[in-house]
Amino acid sequence: MDRRRFCHSLGGLLGAGLLFPFSSVACCDSHEGAASAFPVRIQGALGNTIIDAPPKRVIALGAGAEDIALSLGVVPIAIEPHVFGGDKQGYFPWFKEKIKQIGAPLPEIIPVYPELDIEKIISLKPDLILAPQSGFSEDIFRQLSSFVPVVAHPKLPWLTPWQEQIRLSGLALGKVQEAVLLEQKIHNLFLLYRQQYPQLQRYSFAYLNAGSRLSYLSSYVAGDPRVDMLMSLGLKLFPAVKEFSVRPGSFAANIGLENADKFFDVDIVISWFYNQKIKEEVDKISLFRAIPAIRRGSYIPLTDPEIIMATSYGSLLSLEWGLPKFMPLLLQAIENVPTKRGAL
Repeated sequence: MDRRRFCHSLGGLLGAGLLFPFSSVACCDSHEGAASAFPVRIQGALGNTIIDAPPKRVIALGAGAEDIALSLGVVPIAIEPHVFGGDKQGYFPWFKEKIKQIGAPLPEIIPVYPELDIEKIISLKPDLILAPQSGFSEDIFRQLSSFVPVVAHPKLPWLTPWQEQIRLSGLALGKVQEAVLLEQKIHNLFLLYRQQYPQLQRYSFAYLNAGSRLSYLSSYVAGDPRVDMLMSLGLKLFPAVKEFSVRPGSFAANIGLENADKFFDVDIVISWFYNQKIKEEVDKISLFRAIPAIRRGSYIPLTDPEIIMATSYGSLLSLEWGLPKFMPLLLQAIENVPTKRGAL
């Protein structure tokens, strides 16, 4: 499929309401139908939550909740700030663009550092805290639950798959059918990219995080949204990554730079850095530089905070915004993989 046909196919799905989060298809259910689903009971790792009626004043916390709510047709009244990748106020660009597109007011910002501002939350009088991808402590969950229903992580903190995030959000918001459609939109988006770039399935990858101190090297594993996105595009997770031991509740295996040789046979390496200076420091580390994929240029060192977060979030809004910016980097890296390797 050439680029023109790809764009035409994407446009066709947009027009059909299969990719656009505020399509008439996604919003066709009556208010009465949504209300009849309540009360709902949601089980979580920290406790159960009962929501008596469709929420109207939703605060979205953690990662991705504001994107999912917005894609389901619910504008949060407040969100937490995103310091890395967000603007000065803490809004991600894809979220802010969608808010502007639909003509809604920007949500208020809830301070979370050095600790969550619970007094601010109380003052906004929410009827739901939506945070399926979060890491609330039992104490925070108990404080919040004393005055508002809270949907927190269902199992392990920060390890809720994007599909489950959508389903929990749909249930909590009374948007179950819309959530089913939203999940399908993301599957369709990945399908279009796989059809456009079928060659991706021939290549292996590892998503690494290296530090300039303490001989630090870690590899993200399946279940992390960065890794899941790349696999959904058709790339194969490097087999050695599957063998690394991961601490419970973690999305990365800490292996140390002394084990960098375990990645000598990977086709593509992706890594992210807080800034260009840190990248340059890591590039000077001989053990890291010895990885063949890095030496030959089949290496994607991400330093743009917006692209880093867009490809780490896993929401429809972030993917639609970030993939067009990430794909040229990926295709360039593939060009630097030796032909005989890509044919494996």
